[in-house]
Amino acid sequence: MTEKKTGRPQKYTEAQVIEGIEIAERNGDIPSGDSVKKAMCEELGVAGGINAQSLDKEVHRLLEERVRQRRSRLIAALPSATLEAVKEVGALVEAAMLNHMGEEHNKLRAINGKKLTEINVDLANQREQIRRLLSRIDAKDAEIADLEGERDDALLSQEGAVFASPNFSQEMREFSPDRFGMTDQGVILHCRQHTTV
Repeated sequence: MTEKKTGRPQKYTEAQVIEGIEIAERNGDIPSGDSVKKAMCEELGVAGGINAQSLDKEVHRLLEERVRQRRSRLIAALPSATLEAVKEVGALVEAAMLNHMGEEHNKLRAINGKKLTEINVDLANQREQIRRLLSRIDAKDAEIADLEGERDDALLSQEGAVFASPNFSQEMREFSPDRFGMTDQGVILHCRQHTTV
């Protein structure tokens, strides 16, 4: 167990924890802070004021270390031919996995590229449709402006024709706004209504 530089000194040693783990396992318990604390206090005479939570972390660290050491011993005991065969199999598996992942990645890139192309084509089509619609709107605006201009020209021409009529002066002399209770603006409106196309 590594020495802690801060806090209270531990009330147990690493060797005691390892022995406590072995006792807990012999008793059929799963090694944990509580089970190892119980074994250490009852069978190794360690004081009972141990923090079970801190002990639990130490128990797990030592169990992991035990698994690593056992694995290292088992691997070290293998014949060299087995180690070489495992390396070859590992290399084959790695190559197969990398090849498979490379193929899948390539397919995904192709699909994404195709989708991106389709999106770009769709955007280009939409832009072209918008341009055509804007062009049609501009053409309609120009047509409306031309029609309004023609209407205004026709109105002015008709008004001019009415005022230039030889009978107009006579009709105006005979027309008496006071007779109909009309103001000057009413007379002008009356004239315009009778001169619209």
